[in-house]
Amino acid sequence: MVKNKWLLVLIILLLSACAGHSPEIIPTPEPETTPTPDPSPTIDWFPSTATPTRSATAVSGLPTQITEVPVSWDMKIADDFSEQSHWQVFSADAGTVAYEDGALALALPAGKHSLVSLSDHILPGSFYLEMTVEALMCSEADQYGLILWRNSTSGTFRIWFNCRGEVMADRLLSDSTGKLLKWQTARKLQPGAPSSNRIALWAENGMLKVFANGVEQFSLQIFNDLSGALGVIAQTSGKNAATFAISELVIYAP
Repeated sequence: MVKNKWLLVLIILLLSACAGHSPEIIPTPEPETTPTPDPSPTIDWFPSTATPTRSATAVSGLPTQITEVPVSWDMKIADDFSEQSHWQVFSADAGTVAYEDGALALALPAGKHSLVSLSDHILPGSFYLEMTVEALMCSEADQYGLILWRNSTSGTFRIWFNCRGEVMADRLLSDSTGKLLKWQTARKLQPGAPSSNRIALWAENGMLKVFANGVEQFSLQIFNDLSGALGVIAQTSGKNAATFAISELVIYAP
């Protein structure tokens, strides 16, 4: 019995010793903190740059003109149509010819009509002429043109354009009309309405050259000794009314 008590006491002492010497707990080392890099600067793939501004280009209402007068003659006439005495004006059943702001206007009603206005400008056998013709209202078959050397020794020459964009030439001699050139497409001529065309005529050394907007259309053989008045003409085909305006006339001559 005594032996059992001592055995019990020994067990208790051993247990107490174990309780007093608890194993040392080694703390788990904390993971090293990885430094967070500073955020990279954002790349601007499409940086905002000043957008170049295109300069506004002034576009003239007039078509391309011959940039240089092809003759060395003096300018004899510069008619801006402000002096309202150089051209015939009237009003009739066939239409009206009247001065407008810096132009001579030919207005024709619907139907087959023709208007002619002669000037006091006399064309010699050699000259260089430019004028602007505006078709303000017209149908394809309506025509406008210039009268050259009216009643000269070789007759009256006429240069015709139509609103389809074609050109033709004829001549009045006595009571007959003869075609010098059949209707053909006029290069660079602006057809229809509204349109504006710069017409040029150059007569020299027995040759008449016709230009539209700086482009030569054709040439005709003529005599050197021609002389006569300059005029303009307009004609309707019968379907609709038409209106044309003539302006900016210059004439050079020897």
